Amino acid sequence: MKNLNHQKLITSLLFGITGCLCYGCGDWLMMYGDPTYKGKHFWLTNGTANIPHWRYSLSMFLAFPGIIFYGIALFSIEDLIIKEKAKKIYHYLNIIAFQKGI
Repeated sequence: MKNLNHQKLITSLLFGITGCLCYGCGDWLMMYGDPTYKGKHFWLTNGTANIPHWRYSLSMFLAFPGIIFYGIALFSIEDLIIKEKAKKIYHYLNIIAFQKGI
């Protein structure tokens, strides 16, 4: 049992690290350039407006597996929580976080 929990923890951490790397690479591709802006939309900076289309596509391509890997890691760590009440709280907080996109 202890060996199984250790193996599950390592697998969960690897999935989580892979998801974080996907997110990190996607964010790195998107956030660069001149932070000044023109016009009504302050969030559309000059640097963001000049990002090539392939960077947007690659960033979105990395985001989807990142969500899946990160979710697998979060929900599999739930099995390592001993107390049943704490396990349910953790489970519902993960669901709320994924629905809100946190």
